[in-house]
Amino acid sequence: MAKKPISAELIHTYAWVLWLVFVMLAVLYYFGFFSQFTDKYQACSPETDGWNITYYTICANRTIEMDGSLMVLNGGSLTLRNVTIVMKGKTYSDRTMEVFPGGELKVLDNDNNPVTIGDMSIIENGDNSTNFIFFVHKDAKFEMRNSELQGVGSRLYESTKGPHIEAQNSVIEGSIIKGNLYGLMIDADDAKLRNNVISESAYGIYVGNLTHNLLIENNIIKDNSIGVYLSPGSAGTQINGNKIRDNHESGVLISGSSDNMLRNNLNSNNHRGIYLNYSSLNSLSGETVADNDEGIFLQSSSNNSIDSGNFSYNSIFCLSLVSSGNNTISKNNISGCQDGIKLNSSDQNSIVDNSLEYNKNAVKMLYSSLNDVERNSMEQNVQSVLLQNSQNNIFSENRLKENSMGISLINSTSNNLRLNTVLNSSYGIWLYSSHMNSLTQNELRGNSQGIWLHLAYRNNATSNTINQNNISITISSSSANLISQNIIQQNGMYGIDIYNSTSNRILNNDIASNGASGARSISSDSNEFEGNSIRNNGDSGVYLEGSNDIFTGNAVSGHTQYGFYCYSSNPVFKSNTVSSNGNDCDGCFGCNS
Repeated sequence: MAKKPISAELIHTYAWVLWLVFVMLAVLYYFGFFSQFTDKYQACSPETDGWNITYYTICANRTIEMDGSLMVLNGGSLTLRNVTIVMKGKTYSDRTMEVFPGGELKVLDNDNNPVTIGDMSIIENGDNSTNFIFFVHKDAKFEMRNSELQGVGSRLYESTKGPHIEAQNSVIEGSIIKGNLYGLMIDADDAKLRNNVISESAYGIYVGNLTHNLLIENNIIKDNSIGVYLSPGSAGTQINGNKIRDNHESGVLISGSSDNMLRNNLNSNNHRGIYLNYSSLNSLSGETVADNDEGIFLQSSSNNSIDSGNFSYNSIFCLSLVSSGNNTISKNNISGCQDGIKLNSSDQNSIVDNSLEYNKNAVKMLYSSLNDVERNSMEQNVQSVLLQNSQNNIFSENRLKENSMGISLINSTSNNLRLNTVLNSSYGIWLYSSHMNSLTQNELRGNSQGIWLHLAYRNNATSNTINQNNISITISSSSANLISQNIIQQNGMYGIDIYNSTSNRILNNDIASNGASGARSISSDSNEFEGNSIRNNGDSGVYLEGSNDIFTGNAVSGHTQYGFYCYSSNPVFKSNTVSSNGNDCDGCFGCNS
């Protein structure tokens, strides 16, 4: 089929349109419309004694030695690609690189590939003995990718001690930042620091008090005095996936800063891993803090959460709280430290679902109150739990296994220990000069001592299962304690062993199948044994030496030698049932009365 010819009318219409377009372009050109674009482009022609960028300028593949300052002014834009700028001025005013509000600076490589380091841009101080100021103001624009910035810092002012970035939404990515007084100073909202190596500065990253929502991600931050510093007033910083190591003081220091998030960072070989000082509402999750002198330290800090971390082989402590309250520590693995978790003058913290192994002290509390320690696993530590001068704490549902020592209370009152399991330790629970504590429903098995009260009074040990220890319960130089409704069986020597103690009450316990005696009392007075079942123990049901105790309503049976053996003792008997023993009463009278 033949093509239809274009009509004359259509050709005439096209001609008119083209003529109108030509006329419009001519008019625009006549009035200088296009010159506003060409006039805003400035060739890369550095004025080395002082260069002001007022137009759009691109420099590529060259070295520029500046004897004066470089200023990007309002409306100016400078892009560097594979450019080395050496600041060589003789005074700090001559060694200044500054981007003013409305200006833009891009420091880039040629191919946007961090692997090809030969094409990076470099900004450096030509003489590190002289100050170099690098400042990007608020309402400017700044971008740095796959490049290098070094030797920056002036001690004239705090704000000039490092590359100071105030521009919102700034991006520094894939770059090397080294040898500055302060590595990077960020005073901007919504800035992003990714995949950089930041080293050899007093602060690797200094986050100023005007900063919000900063992202610090996947950087290597090393060989600084302090790796990352969050100053008072800053908030909302995210620190994720960084390697923070070999810093001389702290890996991360958060001072008076709130609502920050630390996720999955590796923090190692610093003096102190993470330090929170007067800081609240921060979240640390998945952190690895290892091989530091000190792990994580909270001082006067509250309402922070620390979870799902791995804290190991920090030589002094893994986690320490001083004067800090209402923090939550959960689901962490803590091992190989002098102190796993240490609280000093810290109240109302929650320590839940952690695993603590191979520490000297798994959990240590000094002068601390109202803390909740629940469902933690503690294995092969020297001391599992130590409370000293602490009160009103709750220890519940913890599992302690194969530690040298179990739970120790020294000069501590009104604590609640319940539903804990303590296995294979030198002692399960030890109270020294500690009073009015509650020990209920705990399982103590395979220890040298199940429960030991020394210089202790008015404690309550009720409904515990205390089996297969060497001695189940020891009471020495103690008074007015209540031991009731416990299952005390199959211990190697004594079910209950009392020495030099008075006025303790031993009520309704099941004391059976212990290796030596069900109960032994030496040099003691006025202890009340009532309603106990004492049966099938080794030599004797009850052994008394120099003791004048009171026995009421007890059932004592099934012992090969003695139901009661009394030596230099004058006990009081009321309504006991003593039967089926080798000798029901030896050395005393009326034990069945």
